[in-house]
Amino acid sequence: MPNAFAFRLKPSRIDRVEELLKDNQIAIGWSNAQKLVDQSRDKSAFRAELNVQYPDLAKRGRLGHDTNHVWRFIREVSVGDVVIVPHGDNVYFLEVTSGPKLLPGKIADDTAIRRDVSPLLDGKPLSRRSLPSELRKALSFRDTSKELSSVLKDVLAIAMMTQGSKAPLIAVESRAGIAAGIQRWQKAFEQLRTPHEFSDDLLWIADVGIWLLVKGRDRDGEHRYWNGLGNRLGNESTRNLIVQVNPPDGGQPRRWQGLVAETSDGQTWLLHSGEMKVQGKGIQLRDHVTADQLATFTVRFTDGTLESYFAVARLDTDPLDVVIQTKRFMDVCLQVRTQQLGADPAFVQAQRKANLFEESIGHSVVPPQGAKLIDRVHAKIWHSLRKELEQKGFTVSNERVGSLGPDLFTTEHETPYLFEIKTTAGASDYLKAVGQLTVYEKALGKKHRKFLVIPPGMDEIASRILDQLDIEVIEFSQQGSGYAFAWPDEL
Repeated sequence: MPNAFAFRLKPSRIDRVEELLKDNQIAIGWSNAQKLVDQSRDKSAFRAELNVQYPDLAKRGRLGHDTNHVWRFIREVSVGDVVIVPHGDNVYFLEVTSGPKLLPGKIADDTAIRRDVSPLLDGKPLSRRSLPSELRKALSFRDTSKELSSVLKDVLAIAMMTQGSKAPLIAVESRAGIAAGIQRWQKAFEQLRTPHEFSDDLLWIADVGIWLLVKGRDRDGEHRYWNGLGNRLGNESTRNLIVQVNPPDGGQPRRWQGLVAETSDGQTWLLHSGEMKVQGKGIQLRDHVTADQLATFTVRFTDGTLESYFAVARLDTDPLDVVIQTKRFMDVCLQVRTQQLGADPAFVQAQRKANLFEESIGHSVVPPQGAKLIDRVHAKIWHSLRKELEQKGFTVSNERVGSLGPDLFTTEHETPYLFEIKTTAGASDYLKAVGQLTVYEKALGKKHRKFLVIPPGMDEIASRILDQLDIEVIEFSQQGSGYAFAWPDEL
């Protein structure tokens, strides 16, 4: 496995990055110590030679320090290793292709001791902000060089991603192209929307458990996009907002998170930079997710720069695929948000298991649906149930565990509870609830106390069967603008 190092390329305190990389080489400085290229010399000989050629190093207490940097460049770096060169906001990734060599004609420039390198990323730098946070911290050093074993995994992930396994996507930077991409995204949701009694702009897909709200405003000749995603139906104060995917009105994204991009064979993708706000604090998805959770793409902009983005959805496919891909992205954002808000780690893990389970069983095609008053009733019952559980001292999740899973999930006590709400008491309702509660208990791998929340009217046979399946029934009834529940005595 290759190792990774970072070098500043400022011999004699002069920035030589551009001229060295133009020659596909890196240099260390200390060019008067030409004998150091001799592979027979050990580290003590390095120190002695530097002391002869640069006697001021010992006077300044820098002899051992500088010996380490030269030794690293000449002896520790090997062919095939990855070298990172930070240069302002740009970060270059290179592969070492030669051993140390001496160029006598470059002694005056203090760049005589060199190595050949092959540029990764087609020679284009990544911006610092696109790197994982630990790698960004590691590259904040001020010395000549740094060994990067602590962030080797991040370095190699970037290097492998950009070694031609897949060509970079091309960023769409025109206003018309960006608008067309967002309209295509919105249209996919519109074709599958479940009508409801809340805002008409809220595109709710009940059977998948996701809403999209596309809006924005024009200001100073620019359109400010606001594209929100959430997984609970409600009005502006009761529905949740998980993540926004807001592209620029044109040009490069800069501070905007969203991006429309195209592949060389004509695919159109909606992407996200990975930056989210949680209680006003900016966080990066790449610091909290694994490669199996979200796909990433390298994107090339018109100025030649490359950036890494997360996939939200491919837009030129059928509407259900667009919605399902968007839901997958939103679910990962939800897990990160829940974790950052201090949720019980067991619940965060439960969210991920639930989402992975749903992906494994797939989704059926959701046809356009008629108006459903039931959606609004369900939302009101959900909020009432959550409120009463919290009043009883239970900690409940802020979010549902997946789109097929139980409506509420308690945490922070020995045996957690699962709740499934049904707005009617027909046979299909309780049979579906039995499946949801039973399957999710198995998928989550832990014993739960299971409850079916349902209106009065279930027959005696069904009640007896539920009791034998260890599923308790909580009946609800409307009370004013909310709902009351017939709680078991021990709850």
